[in-house]
Amino acid sequence: MKNLEIKVLATNIEEMKRKALEINAEDFGLLHQIDTYFIVGEKRLKLREEKERNYLVYYVRPNTLDSKFCKYTIINIPLRLTKITKQILSLIFGVKVTVNKTRNLFIYKNTRIHLDKVKDLDLYAELETVIKKEEDTDELKKEHNFIIQTLGLDKLESIKESYSDLLLSK
Repeated sequence: MKNLEIKVLATNIEEMKRKALEINAEDFGLLHQIDTYFIVGEKRLKLREEKERNYLVYYVRPNTLDSKFCKYTIINIPLRLTKITKQILSLIFGVKVTVNKTRNLFIYKNTRIHLDKVKDLDLYAELETVIKKEEDTDELKKEHNFIIQTLGLDKLESIKESYSDLLLSK
């Protein structure tokens, strides 16, 4: 899979929620997510744990300030296998860092809007516009930029690093 994404330091999450609802983004509520990142060099591998589902995410993304393309693969992990999966991956790779966050999730067409409060860091807004077909890229860039403008993300400080990198640099 592939998406176009950007992350910014958020200043007013409530205003962003209001604007997301104004454009009829669907509100998926508040999620609690624990991401355990494993040591795999420049690439990223994390086990994401949520209340009702868990999954592995492997992704490659450049650390740049502007919107960037990310290639990723997601594998669902049955809840009953999460503990053993985490143990095995920890033994094989080692744990890099754990990110604990609450996320307000909205979806507008092909774009996931994340409004995140990350433990030991700050508040962030992140967009992930999913690109299912390469020929749709130009149209989806327009959607991505529309949301950036609508939520006022272009007026905020862009963040190039992942939450894991930010925690490690503290």
